[in-house]
Amino acid sequence: MCVHLVSITLLLLSVGPCIAQSDEPCASGPATTISDRDGVTAKALTFAGSSGKFSAYVFLPDTAKPVPGIAFSHSAIQYSDSRTNLLPFARALARAGAASIVLDGTVDWHTPNDDSKRPWRQVRCELQWLIANANLDLESLAIGGPIVLNADSYEPVCPATSGRPCYEPWIYVNFGWNSPVELRTTEWMKTPRGQLQMTPLVTGSFHLQDVQLSWLLDTVFAEPTSTQAAQHRNR
Repeated sequence: MCVHLVSITLLLLSVGPCIAQSDEPCASGPATTISDRDGVTAKALTFAGSSGKFSAYVFLPDTAKPVPGIAFSHSAIQYSDSRTNLLPFARALARAGAASIVLDGTVDWHTPNDDSKRPWRQVRCELQWLIANANLDLESLAIGGPIVLNADSYEPVCPATSGRPCYEPWIYVNFGWNSPVELRTTEWMKTPRGQLQMTPLVTGSFHLQDVQLSWLLDTVFAEPTSTQAAQHRNR
């Protein structure tokens, strides 16, 4: 295992790919298309494996060229006075040109804390799915949200084929952590205008078109209800 990711800052810089000896992706069910508009195809799917069963939502740009890929650890943030659905944010980045995948789950932000961190293995699993099912530029990967990242649990993202290079995210969209920078950015994520301040980290770094505020205000792709989420997980 090669580990380059040992500290969290606005940019996570890796020194390059390493070679996988053998790496089996976690199992996933079929992806169901739930919308196709504005040049973005949205899908839903469920994963199952050693790290448990969890669902995800995928937003794929309708283009034949390789695109950056970004994986989010959660689909919502619960504040003390409101709730933010992060799916429009992920979809907006897809409209800008980055394939995105979002794990179903909520960051509990009633008070700032580090209790909602998603295991890296689950985020790595969704990135593996994106590598296998989207035409990605594998040197342009990003992650976002509170994630457990340390030398003991971290492994690079490897394609299923043995011997192919493994890759590491080098952009981190940092929110949902109890530290000075993330306290500020988590508050930004509370509103569409605040989220707009976060998008240049992805669009600027990967040379994508700018996100428009109207894309973040688009509520047609609403957050699934708890009943809908449960039905999808049980498929």
